[in-house]
This record gives sequence, structure tokens and C-alpha cells, in this order.
Amino acid sequence: MDAVVVDHVERYDEDGLMDCLELSHEHACGGGPMVAVMKAARALGATQARVLRYADSGDVGPLDKSRVVGYLSAALLAAEA
Repeated sequence: MDAVVVDHVERYDEDGLMDCLELSHEHACGGGPMVAVMKAARALGATQARVLRYADSGDVGPLDKSRVVGYLSAALLAAEA
């Protein structure tokens, strides 16, 4: 599920992310605020997103990777001049 969210963020596809979240609410806790921030940043001139880091709770120890929580950080950027 996390790969779907990461893909939408990388492509700066806030509408696609919202569609995904409406179909399956467990895709991202805080998904609505993510979409809102992406839309606000676009209104302020951002045109691209760069994923800075993705990890999940299974990365810190020997946990069952089928039941983890993912974490994503991204920068929303204006086009370079």
C-alpha cells in the first residue's frame, strides 16, 4: 500500500492520491492533510515533488514486515529557472 502513496507523491499527483484514498482509507493515515498540503504548495508555485526519505517501522528491528507503518518525507518544489 505504501508504494501507491509514494508513487503519487513522487509524480506530484495530488488528485490521484485523493482518488486512491477515497477508494481505500487505510492507504495513508493523514492522507487528507497530505493532499491539502500538496494542493496549497501547487497554488504557491510548486510543480514537482521529491521524496527525501521513506522507511517503515520494520526497518528498526526484526518485525513482521507484513504489518508495519510507513513514514515518508518529501519536498515540494517550484520549477528551477
